[in-house]
Amino acid sequence: MRVAIYQMEDRGDPHENIKWAYEAVVKADADFFVLPEFFAMPGGDFKKDWSVEDAYREAGKPAIRMLRRASVHFPGYLIGGSVIEKDISHFYNTCFVFRKGQLVAKYRKRHPTPEERALGIKGGDEIVTFNTEFGTAGILICADVIYERTRSEVAARSDIVFLPISLTDPTHPKVEGHPLSEKIAREFGVVVVKVSRVGTFKGKKVVSKSAVITPQGLMYEAKECEELAVINL
Repeated sequence: MRVAIYQMEDRGDPHENIKWAYEAVVKADADFFVLPEFFAMPGGDFKKDWSVEDAYREAGKPAIRMLRRASVHFPGYLIGGSVIEKDISHFYNTCFVFRKGQLVAKYRKRHPTPEERALGIKGGDEIVTFNTEFGTAGILICADVIYERTRSEVAARSDIVFLPISLTDPTHPKVEGHPLSEKIAREFGVVVVKVSRVGTFKGKKVVSKSAVITPQGLMYEAKECEELAVINL
């Protein structure tokens, strides 16, 4: 099984972010392609002066359209990181999974951060896994991994867990390695595919490194720059 990981750099503009993501997907040859959390959002997640409606209209909605379109040209499963989704009157931080233009799965982040909730993003209430010819895949989004019950429920049902994560604010305490991902992989015998992106905060480049962790330990770790890697599992 071949997994393409795109640790992409934030271009500072949603249209540019979406464009670069599209071009990377359609050129890839793999069974899975994984994007980061909020890959379309510019300026370090919610640092722009946007309402949640603005963020959905300018980044979320066009990103969802792009994911469906790109999946037509990609041979495998497109794990769309996460985007802002609007459902009637609620907004969610959602990971869409497409294959050949068809929606395979949709997971709404269960544990939005305080910043996300302040913006108006609501937490989802369902665990999501989906079957593939390689086994069962589960999805967690960034802060979900902190919550033991959520991560355990997903990992217990999965052979591989996709974990799109967000940019790290420079004020966030530095975490060495991938302790929670390693814990999940070891305890449940699963592969964890963690994908971040490269951002800039007040002129400083910041990245949480993408990684692939197996039950035996760290298999791949990205450098502190934009990187498109295909990992053979």
